[in-house]
Amino acid sequence: MKQKQVVKKIFRYVFITFTAALYAVGIALFLNPNNLAPGGISGIAIILKKMFPGLPGVGMLILLINIPILAVGIKKFGIKFILSTMYSLIVSSVLIDILPIVFNVNGVTDNKMLASVIGGATFGLGMGLMFRLDTTTGGLDIIVKIIKQKKPHLKTGQIYFLLDVVILAASAMAFKDVEVALYAAIAIYVSTVVMDRAIYGGDEATLVYIISEKRELIARRMMKEVNVGATMIQAKGAYSNETTEVIMCVMKKQTLVKVRNILKQTDSGAFMIVSSANEVFGQGFKDHFKTEI
Repeated sequence: MKQKQVVKKIFRYVFITFTAALYAVGIALFLNPNNLAPGGISGIAIILKKMFPGLPGVGMLILLINIPILAVGIKKFGIKFILSTMYSLIVSSVLIDILPIVFNVNGVTDNKMLASVIGGATFGLGMGLMFRLDTTTGGLDIIVKIIKQKKPHLKTGQIYFLLDVVILAASAMAFKDVEVALYAAIAIYVSTVVMDRAIYGGDEATLVYIISEKRELIARRMMKEVNVGATMIQAKGAYSNETTEVIMCVMKKQTLVKVRNILKQTDSGAFMIVSSANEVFGQGFKDHFKTEI
């Protein structure tokens, strides 16, 4: 049992290392070389480094700025949470400073649009996967986690976006270049979308309502052939004043095609409403007791 726990912990830190590397690649090879401040502590570090070239590297600045924030994090979340955060912070900070040296490049591209999209996506994916591993790179990540606990209905990426607007305005003033700030805004938007997809993507599903005279046959086929549950909801037609039943079903998005094929074969005149379910709790979906990110 103890050996399994050790192996599990080793694999966790291997994955954390990988996500920290993604985060670092986005900053070191795409965003920082093009003066794109992606928000957060990394954005502040990029701004400070450009304003005061004599300061240490961006990675080291990120590490130094995070020290007081980590102290707050230890008090709020405990040393266990902060240990993995310190690890991911150190790995990402070191990689941010050494990746340009290792690859002997000052950025992969000087095309700011390409840098903002690819850098923002890589940066956001790294952060999103870190949150799924219940760790962060410190900085605003810890502040966001505190806000998320108090306001669980807010999505992580949305909170980042609000905080990053302030840093975006600061970058426009620091670089005295509105165009660079606009490209940075694209990077922030892309990272927000990718981060939310990395964090919440597995929880999204499709909600379907089906109205058909052959509802019982359709429901049986759905349960047998597609292996999804279905619920019959009592309904009443406003015009006909007749009572009927409506099939309600929540399913993975990729399952929808199979259900549509069942309807085509069973009742091509069936009325089907399809909508998106952002989060689904229960068997086959998200655990009710899972810690919110």
